Amino acid sequence: MSLIKQLEQIVGSGNVFDDPALKERYAADQSFVKPGRPDVIVRPQSVAAIQEIVRLANRTKTPLTPFSSGLNLHGAAIPAYGGIVLDMSGMDSIIEINDKDLYVIIEPGVTYAKLQDALEKKGLRVMMPFGIPPGRSVLTSYLERDVVMAAAHLELGNYLTHDTEMVLPDGELFRTGCWNLGGRPGGLYGPGLNTIYRLWTGAQGTLGIVTKMVISAQHLSSVRKFFLIAFDTIQDIPEALKQIQRKEIGLECFALNRFNLAALLNEEWQIPGGFPALATPSERFKQLQQLLPSWTIVIGLAGFPHFPEEWVQIQEESLYAMGQKLGLRVVTELPAFPEIEKVFLRESLRPWGVLRKFNYKGSVHDLSFKAPLKKLPELAAAVSAAARAAGYAPEDVGGYFTIIERGRSIHCEFDLHCGADDGERDKVYKLWQSASSMLQDKGALFDRPYGYWAEMVYAKAPYYFSKLKQLKKEMDPQGILNPGKLGF
Repeated sequence: MSLIKQLEQIVGSGNVFDDPALKERYAADQSFVKPGRPDVIVRPQSVAAIQEIVRLANRTKTPLTPFSSGLNLHGAAIPAYGGIVLDMSGMDSIIEINDKDLYVIIEPGVTYAKLQDALEKKGLRVMMPFGIPPGRSVLTSYLERDVVMAAAHLELGNYLTHDTEMVLPDGELFRTGCWNLGGRPGGLYGPGLNTIYRLWTGAQGTLGIVTKMVISAQHLSSVRKFFLIAFDTIQDIPEALKQIQRKEIGLECFALNRFNLAALLNEEWQIPGGFPALATPSERFKQLQQLLPSWTIVIGLAGFPHFPEEWVQIQEESLYAMGQKLGLRVVTELPAFPEIEKVFLRESLRPWGVLRKFNYKGSVHDLSFKAPLKKLPELAAAVSAAARAAGYAPEDVGGYFTIIERGRSIHCEFDLHCGADDGERDKVYKLWQSASSMLQDKGALFDRPYGYWAEMVYAKAPYYFSKLKQLKKEMDPQGILNPGKLGF
């Protein structure tokens, strides 16, 4: 019996697809990763069906690539060796919203837009990365360690994931945390914090397929304010942020350079429905760049459930006092942008406006890494120098960073843009590679190793990588789960 017939017996003929045009949609994304065309696409509707598909893949030694939303944009869901694409986007139930214990149970197909809409009705919010596509899978995003913009506190940066349910490479069902004790997620004690799930984070579906996740929900304060501090040079930012974070001021704390802030504010550009986008020239974008400061720090204040006005007032007074001490102007608007605070009030809950940057040339290739706060000026200067040496205008590099754990470190993203022209794309790819290696040599940590980054990172840690390969062999002896990723 053919593979397609066997899959149809598991999920029904209406959920198995081998149309060539549809296969092309799964074969590539906007990244530099080499395209890979699947042999068949399967859309399961249950965890039991996923288990059966995994067992079938083992018996037939067929590569199996998990897929949730296709918005990783770094090639993680491209089937490098063909085989089956397991599209779980239809499994999109928000199983439970617990507004007492502040957690949510979701399936892989639940998107950020859908979850935030549902949570807001209950006075809650989900922590999101800045610039995340609205259709991105929350479950996959958390698994891939996308950094949320409100990562000031330890619990808002590291402890967003609780109990998980997954199908292991042999088809067995495995649960972590309190869920592992039996019964519903969280058991009698609420969702359990655990660390074992981290084995699967950043693994790009090579060690298992997560089918449900319990994540933290946060109180959505009735009182929220945003403040801005403009900087002419990035060299002045680390000391200012260090002083602000020592006082534990604010929930959100991130920065945008002139390019990205202009893209966010440019209403001539629409948020793309797909990636790569259609390049759209805009005079307004150029005008905005002329009006904006080199870098803008954005600090969001939010009240607690009780006495929110008083708490925000205390934070606001501390922020202004700190600004006065450091000689910084703390404002709620920028020249020519009197209502910019409203933009960030919106973006803090639905942070996809900056995706307008894809309209500049069509595709965006980020240099995404962690680093100590004090290294920020050096690393930013190195990116500009690498761009200049490659004939790429430094002013066309987008910049964003957010504070992690009150300034213990930062998460940075520097964007390189290119169009569909093969010559331009090849030029930017070479710059992206060389800049990535240069940043790593200067102390940047690429902790989400997609594509070339995996080769680069694991070359520096051969013993660690050998242990990962040994673990992969033990857990997935047939090598069926997303082969080709992470060097497996």
